[in-house]
Amino acid sequence: MKKKGILIAVEGISGSGKSEGIKEVFEYYKSRGYRASIVEWNSNKRIRCLMELLNRRKLLTPLVYSVLQWLSFYIDYFIKIMPLLKRGYVVIADRYVYTALTRDVVNGAGTAHGLILRSIAAEPDLLMFFDTSPHVCHDRISLRGKALFHTNKFIMNSRLLKNKDLYYLKRLRREYLKLLSKLNTDKDMHIAFINDCSTDISKHIDCYMDIKKGRAGISGDKTQISLK
Repeated sequence: MKKKGILIAVEGISGSGKSEGIKEVFEYYKSRGYRASIVEWNSNKRIRCLMELLNRRKLLTPLVYSVLQWLSFYIDYFIKIMPLLKRGYVVIADRYVYTALTRDVVNGAGTAHGLILRSIAAEPDLLMFFDTSPHVCHDRISLRGKALFHTNKFIMNSRLLKNKDLYYLKRLRREYLKLLSKLNTDKDMHIAFINDCSTDISKHIDCYMDIKKGRAGISGDKTQISLK
């Protein structure tokens, strides 16, 4: 299915400030007359309930969690993301395939199935990565009072790790950086690194839009990327 809209994937470890950034991206496009929509990660309520049930019964292994995570993503991908893109929307994905890929590695679920499943999804036009210090992210998560969820039993059961959540966040960030470096080299993808909350996100989007206009040769005419 050929997409006519713009697909923006927003990634980052938990507590990175990604949610606030997504709001800024959404307002950026809405204020300029574009039709925009946010699609949240793991939004399928039935799959979330199944995950919770399996977790309570101690049956949610890293591989089972991975499969359900990918299933939830592709339900949203074919039911929400692609139809919106076909209609010319700017789709802001609150996490994309890169979340599943990095979690698979850190949780110990293996990577073979993820690499195959990832190939089905369209590459985003712009990938924004909120690269916030794991220590800052950990502090934010602690203030929320909400436990960091993952399925890595080795980390959870370790007696040597003093701060298991921080260790997990650090490993996630390392995997993200390795993956993004590979994407930048192999696919020449447009990746914007957001290093702190003070970064002017609109500048990154302006840069991308200038590149897109130049490549498409549309000289500022946004109608080809869908206006209301």
